[in-house]
Amino acid sequence: MPISPEQVLPTPLWERVQQFYPHLTPTSENLPLIEALDQFYREYHPELMIVETDPSGIITYVNEAFAQASGYEPAELLGQNINILRSDKNEPGYFRHLWRTISQGQPWRGKINNRSKDYELYQIDLLIIPIFVPNSREIYRYLGLAYNTSHRLAAEIALEQLREDMREGLQYARRIQRAIFPTKVNALQKFFPESFLLTNSRDIVSGDFCWVARTPMSNRTFLAVADCTGHGVSGGLLTMIGYNLLNQIVLYRGISVPHQILAELHKGLRAYFLQEESEENKFIKDGMDIILCSFDYGMTELQFAGANRPLWLIREGELREYKTDKQTIGGERLSEDIEFQLFTVELQPEDRIYLFTDGITDQFGGPQDKRFGTPRLRQTLLEIHREPSMVKQRALFNNVWKREWMGDMPPTDDATLVGIRIVE
Repeated sequence: MPISPEQVLPTPLWERVQQFYPHLTPTSENLPLIEALDQFYREYHPELMIVETDPSGIITYVNEAFAQASGYEPAELLGQNINILRSDKNEPGYFRHLWRTISQGQPWRGKINNRSKDYELYQIDLLIIPIFVPNSREIYRYLGLAYNTSHRLAAEIALEQLREDMREGLQYARRIQRAIFPTKVNALQKFFPESFLLTNSRDIVSGDFCWVARTPMSNRTFLAVADCTGHGVSGGLLTMIGYNLLNQIVLYRGISVPHQILAELHKGLRAYFLQEESEENKFIKDGMDIILCSFDYGMTELQFAGANRPLWLIREGELREYKTDKQTIGGERLSEDIEFQLFTVELQPEDRIYLFTDGITDQFGGPQDKRFGTPRLRQTLLEIHREPSMVKQRALFNNVWKREWMGDMPPTDDATLVGIRIVE
């Protein structure tokens, strides 16, 4: 509680200061000094470090604790400028603010990273109090009271190193994802010449993935867009499991009908997560929402199945929405066998097909900070679908969704949008 001018009381540190400067009295004029000393004292133990300088920063007194932390003998510090201890590990402009404050006669407090005589980094929590000439506003000395907080600095350095290690690990994981998944437009265009792929990750590693494959035996091309549980590392690990399972089911086991592929994908997740019976495994709800398509060789027939993800088809200016099963791959029904509905659509030249994850519609933005939403996505695709170049369609959509709507807002979720134009 702040000390009122009507009741100015000496505090333990104030009494220590008076030992140096007997002319100081606990009056309302010195109230800022008393409050600063009181706050400083209450936060720490009595292991006090003391340093005094003249107005130009020349050291005139240090106690043993201050000298010991710096690695110097007290006699070595006397007559030296206080900057002898300054390190380059403080923010730019930090000391300009410090000197500006105390030269105006105001107390200053902050953490300073110093270098010892042996060039070791150590940190102090420092309170600097300007001391005035008696009966004057001329500054006579600066008194510094400090506590060694190097243990906190060591913890901060260790934490920052841990963060850096995690960032490097995540960057490496993202490179692996990009090497495996078709994350660029030209990777998708190897299978679908008129197509685009738009991705936007919430974290370094994405929980969305796009899978594309062609099987010579069935003469069909497969495309899936999936949204895995979680974000970052957890979502990224699940994308790798899902991607590998799809390769096993379609390319090695030869299963080629979409609804059967999804049923096997569900069983595959169960084999991964329920290898052992344990209480922990009973509560596993990890899974993925997915739309899986299968195109015949001539791109005249489309078969597809889905788990909580729709397929949109625009034909002659009309958008048709095909809603798939309202159940997820894995999730709460991981221990059960589940079935999926198979859809078949006869395709026509100039049909547009769009697959997307809910990160597209859930993105917050706009002037009122609202979700992009399904109606707005529908309207946007209807406005841009007539553009024959799918590369330009991607640019048009990205301008509306990311630049105009999302703007400076952070990503709400991992987001993926795939567009395909059927050509003769």
